[in-house]
Amino acid sequence: MAIEKMTSIDKIMIRSPYNYIELRTQTVVVEDNEAIAQNYTHETISAGRLDTSNNWVDTDMSGYSAEVQGVAAAVWTEDVKTKFKEYLIAKNT
Repeated sequence: MAIEKMTSIDKIMIRSPYNYIELRTQTVVVEDNEAIAQNYTHETISAGRLDTSNNWVDTDMSGYSAEVQGVAAAVWTEDVKTKFKEYLIAKNT
């Protein structure tokens, strides 16, 4: 009767207009090769943020898998970052 807990990102979604990356992580508890419980958690990641002087700071993606880093590199273009920065500045004024 071995009980195992497995966690994996099972869904990656991109949300417009600033290409937020939404990750859904599935955790499954398995006993004797049969799932006995499962849970989902969600995380939203933006391309960056503003510091106290309204300078752009990229989101550190080093803690994420190569797959998630590749998605971020593909969808967070300089144009997207610029538009998101302009939005954040306008929102804070």
